[in-house]
Amino acid sequence: MKASEIRTLTAAEIEAKIVELKEELFNLKFQQALGSLENPARITEVKRTIARMKTILTEGSYSKEKKEVKKAKKAAPKKEAAKAEEVVEAKEEAPKAAPKKRTTKKAAEETATEEAPKPKRTRAKKTTSSDAE
Repeated sequence: MKASEIRTLTAAEIEAKIVELKEELFNLKFQQALGSLENPARITEVKRTIARMKTILTEGSYSKEKKEVKKAKKAAPKKEAAKAEEVVEAKEEAPKAAPKKRTTKKAAEETATEEAPKPKRTRAKKTTSSDAE
């Protein structure tokens, strides 16, 4: 595929084509490993087309689209953060309940380990025939 043809596509279409070409490249490599590849030059051709598409995506026209998407994503978290702050403020105003007691097995084990630490394991000394005598 020529660069001029690639430039007529949108960024999403190019990314979809890259995925398709990667799958084709995988299949070509698989055929090559089995020894049933008819046209070995196709592998190089597919690799170059993928590289060409990635290069065009990083050029100015498509990077503008990505910048706009990034700006939209950055604006969304700010709105969510403001909502989260409102929720936190509402929780602070509400009366606090007494902390709940843990009743799970893990909680019981944790409290038991806090009270008495486990003894360290030591290696048993190997006895040899000369030690036994």
